[in-house]
Amino acid sequence: MSRVSLVVALALSIIVPAHALAADVLGYVDMQKVLEESKLGKRLQDELREQFEPRGQEMAAEEQEIRKVQQSLERDAPLMSAEQVSKQEADVQKRIEAFQEKANAIQQEIMKVQQTKSREIIGPARESITAVASKKKIGMVVEPGMTGLLYIDKTLDLTPEVIKHLDEKTK
Repeated sequence: MSRVSLVVALALSIIVPAHALAADVLGYVDMQKVLEESKLGKRLQDELREQFEPRGQEMAAEEQEIRKVQQSLERDAPLMSAEQVSKQEADVQKRIEAFQEKANAIQQEIMKVQQTKSREIIGPARESITAVASKKKIGMVVEPGMTGLLYIDKTLDLTPEVIKHLDEKTK
């Protein structure tokens, strides 16, 4: 073993306690799954859907209308004067720009509301994670999507228990 490898191994043995490497003190929770499958998460998703679905339908109808106008212009352009074509193209471009501005504003509003709704579930979810981890005597809980985490044993998954605890707590 090279001298550098020996120094690194020694440093790691001092820094990382042996009990932290044991499988029974580690666990993980898929927070995305908690957000999607818990009763609280589903309720918050339904609220978002209820709040923004009508606007989404309105935007889809507007987009269809713009497409119809574009297709009509393409179809009728050979029969129109150059001035008429350029005027209609300018009108279509204005509608597209207005549509994009409106869509961007709605998207930003959705993101802001999603952040607010996420905060409503993160606190209770963390409490449930702490409760489950304490009950199972788990010393560290990570999220599987963490950067640098290359492998994690599925038997360490606490997600179903956290969802169950969260559902019981937030009825």
